[in-house]
Amino acid sequence: MPPSNPVPTALDRTRSSLGYLFSGLRWLAAVLAAGVVALLGWTGTGLHRLGAAVAALRGPVVRVVRGPLAALVLGRRAAVSVILAGVAPVLAVLTAGLVATTVGYHPLERWLVGTWTGTAPRVAVFVGAALLVGLAAAGAVARAGLVPTGVLVAAPVFGVAVTRYGTTVSTYGGERVVSLPEAVAIAAGVAAVGSVAVVVVGYPLGAATRRAVRIVRAERGERNVE
Repeated sequence: MPPSNPVPTALDRTRSSLGYLFSGLRWLAAVLAAGVVALLGWTGTGLHRLGAAVAALRGPVVRVVRGPLAALVLGRRAAVSVILAGVAPVLAVLTAGLVATTVGYHPLERWLVGTWTGTAPRVAVFVGAALLVGLAAAGAVARAGLVPTGVLVAAPVFGVAVTRYGTTVSTYGGERVVSLPEAVAIAAGVAAVGSVAVVVVGYPLGAATRRAVRIVRAERGERNVE
């Protein structure tokens, strides 16, 4: 009996496997095509609906951004905002000169640390913090907006922190003198963080005070009319 040849059997099996593979690929391509067509149809409808929604909301959003939001951020009175922005550099210079000619940076730093930790509280630190909150409240009363009020509050904080310039500080590499760029950069960061914290506290306080005063005046006016 002649030996059987396995080649035709292997070819038949390979042809059968390729047939199954091509059938599966055709089915997958058909499913993908149907999905793409459905997705394109859904995407077109979704984009149309999204465009209609954006067009419907555009007017109210623009009015809010240009109206109450702009007034909250930049202020209702442009003249007051400009005045505060102009006063801020002067206030920073005055504060820096006062600290440099009286207390000095390092003693003031020890005051701040001692007051914060409670180990050596200083009345002057609490008075300074109260004055900063008062500046933020005054900005709200004058309707100057968050940005001008923040700039006004940041000015004295920057003036205090920039007095670090020219002082000697200890680092891991030894003692060194603080350069002007380093002092300005650190003072700007401290002023930014400090002004945000103070405005968060002082601005709502000033807005509430302005509202309370307006209510009291309205009630007095009604009593006078009666």
